[in-house]
Amino acid sequence: MADLTLVYVSSELKKGLDFIEQGDLSRAYQYFQNYTEREPSNAVATSFLGYLTASFQQRPYQGLELALKAVKIEKDDPLIYLNLARIYTLMNDRYHAYHAIQTGLKYRHSPFRNDLLNFYKSIGIRKKPPLPFLHRNHPINRFIGKMMRADKDLK
Repeated sequence: MADLTLVYVSSELKKGLDFIEQGDLSRAYQYFQNYTEREPSNAVATSFLGYLTASFQQRPYQGLELALKAVKIEKDDPLIYLNLARIYTLMNDRYHAYHAIQTGLKYRHSPFRNDLLNFYKSIGIRKKPPLPFLHRNHPINRFIGKMMRADKDLK
């Protein structure tokens, strides 16, 4: 979380983010839980509660529900998509994490653009499928991809 541009977050939300920065995830979770009870329509707080529920509480599906609720509240905040991508990554779902990042990157003038790009780089960039006219999950692409990896492993 240290890469987050906190300048553009309200001072009240910064308190919760400070707990995260300090590694006090228990207090951060409690803080965002209380905050969202008071302000249920605050999408950023809801997305952080979702992220903490998924990571700290180790309940990824409940965290994902909260993050998706945050997206419904406010569709044009890139910070929400960053937290959504983090949750998908915790769930080993790079496909949806990638799409969440791409959605967040649509907001070009966002102060969180660099945070999204850095997170995108951290989860790894996928190679193009061997046959780009077929979906990457197509059995032929999967077979060729496995053969290509096996060939590299033999060298």
